Amino acid sequence: FGDYLGAWQAMEKALDEGKVRSIGLSNFDGDRLDNLLNHANVKPQVMQVELHPYYQQNDLKAKMAQYGTKFESWYPLGHGDSTLINEPVFTKLAQKYGKSNVQIILRWHIQKGNIVFPKTTNLQHMKDNIDIFDFELTDDEVKEIDGLDRNKRYFNVPLAQQEAMFKSFRPAD
Repeated sequence: FGDYLGAWQAMEKALDEGKVRSIGLSNFDGDRLDNLLNHANVKPQVMQVELHPYYQQNDLKAKMAQYGTKFESWYPLGHGDSTLINEPVFTKLAQKYGKSNVQIILRWHIQKGNIVFPKTTNLQHMKDNIDIFDFELTDDEVKEIDGLDRNKRYFNVPLAQQEAMFKSFRPAD
C-alpha cells in the first residue's frame, strides 16, 4: 500500500548491496502486481499468499512461473478448518501412509513446491509437521488433492479495507 514501487526499489537496492539474499511480496495480485512487475528490475523471488488445497492460486502461480517465483503458503492448513482437514482423501491417504491428515496436506504442499511454515507452539505438532519426508504421494494422489480446489479463501478482506488498516499503522506525516 502507499508507495509500494518505492518500497520495491529500496528492496532491490538492499539486494544489490548484499544486505538481503532475496526479495518478495505478500498478498500482491491484480493491477498492483502488474504495475510492480512492469517497473521492477528484479522480479519477486518469493510470493507469500493464502494457499491450501481449497485455494491453490493456480492462476497466480502460472503468471509468476516465468520469473521462477517461489510460493510461501500462508494458511497452509486452511486456517485449521476441520472440513478441509477431514476431507475423505486426506483420511484415506493418512491411513495408507500411517500419517495424520495434516501431514498428508503438508506433504502435498512440499510436492507441489510450496514453502510451508505451519504455525504452532505445540511441541508435538512441530515434530509431526517435520515428519513428512519418509513417504511420497503418487502423482495420482497429488492430482486427487488438486481436485479439491474450490477457490475458497479464509482471509477475504477487500483491498480498500486493507489499505485503511495499513494506514492506521503508519506514523502521521
